[in-house]
Parts: sequence; C-alpha cells; structure tokens
Amino acid sequence: MSNWKTDFEVKFSLEFKHFNGRKEIANNTLIVEAENEDQAIEMIINKYDNSVFLKIDEVKKIWSY
Repeated sequence: MSNWKTDFEVKFSLEFKHFNGRKEIANNTLIVEAENEDQAIEMIINKYDNSVFLKIDEVKKIWSY
C-alpha cells in the first residue's frame, strides 16, 4: 500500500434508450483522487450505483503527489 495519490480525469457517458427508440447521451468528466486507474474507474462506477447506462470513455493521469 502506498501513501502516494494521483489525480485522474475520468471521461464517461450515460447512454439512455427511450421507449420510442430515441437515444440520449449525457457526457461528463470528473477528477478523482485514487491510487491507480482501476480504483478511479471503480469510484465512478460506485458513484453511479453500477448503472447499466454508464460507459467509461477515457481515464487520464493528471498529477501525482
């Protein structure tokens, strides 16, 4: 276990499909503090309660301290 933390920029989208066939996509970006990329993704998944609409698009390391 390390005391070092890293800030990650996580880009993700929520894709909703309506009954009439229309698709709605909401794009979002969050910056989270985590030990690694996997933990950063897990934080986003937990924030949205493991939603089936959630799609992780990109994870980018910003800064370590």
